[in-house]
Amino acid sequence: MALELDTLNKALDTLKVALRLHEEKKGESEELALALRDSVIQRFEYTYNLSWILMQRWIAENVNPESADPVYTRKELFRIAARLGLIADPLHWFSYHKARNISAHTYKETNAEEAFKAAVAMVEDVDYLLAALAKRND
Repeated sequence: MALELDTLNKALDTLKVALRLHEEKKGESEELALALRDSVIQRFEYTYNLSWILMQRWIAENVNPESADPVYTRKELFRIAARLGLIADPLHWFSYHKARNISAHTYKETNAEEAFKAAVAMVEDVDYLLAALAKRND
């Protein structure tokens, strides 16, 4: 069964828009820059979540179809996804997972900065994931 990739495509597009707006507007106002940064972080969180869910679904349907709900830790999932060519580097995804957990559960300026940096880096990796899934989505 083919996976629905539109949701992740749209999530990634909204993340890219927020990053572009942040870059364009950051010099205009500190308040606006912070609001746009927070928007980037929120979009990072849901884009990250959709990404790992689609990785897990693809692996479940294509590698372990006999197991409806494979149980993987995130690190296991990212390692398997890398071995299968869905992602380029599991270490990147480990850092996105850490940044997502920190940003979603506590609010500190340093956590927000870490999540923002992760969001910037994750764009390329989600593009890679989407391309890999699209090639194998049947």
